Amino acid sequence: MTITGSWSTIEVEVDGAVAHLRLNRPESNNAVTTTMVVEVHEALEQLSQEPAVAVVALTGNGRSFCPGADLRGGGSSERREPPELPELVTYHSARLLHEMPQITVALVNGGCAGAGMAWASACDLRVASSAARFSTAFLEVGLAGELGLAWTLQRSLGGALARDLMLLPRKLTADELHVMGFVQRVFPAETFREDAAALVASLAARGERALRAMKANFVDAGRLPLGDYLDLESARHQAFFTDGPPPRRP
Repeated sequence: MTITGSWSTIEVEVDGAVAHLRLNRPESNNAVTTTMVVEVHEALEQLSQEPAVAVVALTGNGRSFCPGADLRGGGSSERREPPELPELVTYHSARLLHEMPQITVALVNGGCAGAGMAWASACDLRVASSAARFSTAFLEVGLAGELGLAWTLQRSLGGALARDLMLLPRKLTADELHVMGFVQRVFPAETFREDAAALVASLAARGERALRAMKANFVDAGRLPLGDYLDLESARHQAFFTDGPPPRRP
């Protein structure tokens, strides 16, 4: 593996076909800083180039996933000092989660709001602890949103529900978002780490080639007319027979 970086706000670990990207500011519940935005983007860029990685699992160390931006400077949006802002390209971490060749899974172990919810929303799948609580949160601090949340929410939940969650922010349980379709699995808080790890391992065992082809199908389906999409999907499908079956892990 060629994943390199001197990370101060995240941890990156590659274990076979699974890469774990952990937000690592547990003392602040993994609140987002400019450095974290930059490091998450850098790590995802590198992971997207790793041919042996089939699944990227995003989670938080400690008891929280990510509550959004670190606002400990306090005060209203009018009074607080302007933060040091990252380059605009680093916000494309959301695009990488959505488009990178690997299947991306948010393992939401606790509080998830603002930028944290945006990262989770950009993933292919969301798995949550029964103790997790969610909120879009941006309007509560006088902001309009970042990291593509309005875009990804509209595509996963539809425009009306996305507007409801963004314009009327409130705390929602994992079970409530499971009913809405935002969360795909809810596991008991007591066994969440083990249950989530088992799901990720089971997904990765399906084989890199099939997972990458299916991810490409989803990305193309979101941007192409049906006829153009069918040409690409059919070519990928036939390649499994002309090039041999997709590799499977034991």
